[in-house]
Amino acid sequence: MLSLRGFHLLFIIVVIVAADMFGAWGVYTHTQTGEDAALYVGILSFLGSFALIAYAIWLVRKLDRAHVG
Repeated sequence: MLSLRGFHLLFIIVVIVAADMFGAWGVYTHTQTGEDAALYVGILSFLGSFALIAYAIWLVRKLDRAHVG
């Protein structure tokens, strides 16, 4: 069985991968069609994934300090 910590981290990783894939799709769509909106969405998606990576690191450190695991 997966602990609450493990599930939370797994969910964050899945969302990071999905955000990166969506960002790649946005950049690819921009290169194919020239739509600026697709590029902006792609860039925002990549920025969101970086924020989620920072959140995951912060969460792991916090849970380690609290001895949750």
